[in-house]
Amino acid sequence: MANIIVDLTPLYGRKITGIERYGIELYQALVKTEHTIIPIFRKENSIDDNSNAIIINCSNRFFVENIIMPWKLIRLKNISAVFFPILPPPISLLYSNLKIIPTIHDLAFKFYSKTLSTKARFYLTPKYNMALKRANYILTISETVKRELESISKVPILNWGESISKNFSLNNFHFNSEVIKKFGLNINNYLISVSTLEPRKNLKYLLKIWENLSIKHPNFKLVLVGRLGWGNDAELRNLLDNLKNSIIITGFITDSELINLYHFSKSFILLSMYEGFGRTPFEALACKTNIIVSDIPVFRENLEHNATFVPLKDIDNAIRIIDSTISMNQNESKIDPKIFNILETNIINNLNKII
Repeated sequence: MANIIVDLTPLYGRKITGIERYGIELYQALVKTEHTIIPIFRKENSIDDNSNAIIINCSNRFFVENIIMPWKLIRLKNISAVFFPILPPPISLLYSNLKIIPTIHDLAFKFYSKTLSTKARFYLTPKYNMALKRANYILTISETVKRELESISKVPILNWGESISKNFSLNNFHFNSEVIKKFGLNINNYLISVSTLEPRKNLKYLLKIWENLSIKHPNFKLVLVGRLGWGNDAELRNLLDNLKNSIIITGFITDSELINLYHFSKSFILLSMYEGFGRTPFEALACKTNIIVSDIPVFRENLEHNATFVPLKDIDNAIRIIDSTISMNQNESKIDPKIFNILETNIINNLNKII
């Protein structure tokens, strides 16, 4: 039986969105194995009552990630592996004797660095680059990203996939149309997009499309769900202001609200320039929602038979495709129930091979 550390310090003070959910789900899957799992948190254990948990009682993220946590981990005895499922490991640990296993969710820091915040470019990117050279293994979440990683790193790359939270399983939930009324919405009378509102998610392209579609469908709304990202884009601000009567920005909402917003929408839409996996389209599928996504490799990999694909560099064709989708009666979407357990299954089947 092995002792395994899981870094969950990035959870403190953050809204739980895709990357945080992945970290929690990886930890919860590890706990189900025969091994001793030791989560490490900043300030509080916000997940469970694991008696092995290490709590770092310091709110300063920089000191926790780069000084206090490495110092604590290096002093521990008989540690078989340290997982970093949310953010990259501190560089000092990559030069230690510990077995370091980060998850790299995508290569936006390589391919789309201009869409990242200044903090991410100067603080996180050097850590990711060092992990590509010195980690013992790298976990990732799709075959698309695995191939990209293998082209630039000699570290063994393992695609253990990404699960969708069981909160979105229909076995655990009943829909309630009253929920969407609080947002001023009617059934099948809106499109919903769920993501962090930041440049890589290609919100300006979606808004330019919606600028046209909102004229053709004046009673429709575009619902944007997600935390505000970064950047100070005047064109984006003008688009949002000009379309304010046909757009609803919800900010962060509960899973219950999100599930109902997914289910009662006409379609889910996400026109990202780049993704590592695409969790939110799967959440929408689980809620029996039709899917419209950008025609990028990872969406083709994961959603080939379950989505309408939209070109990223042909706005007239994109408008035509989405308009047709809005106008038609669509078949009920389906999802493979295995999506709720992919990560857990891969950990159970493969963990002992790497620790």
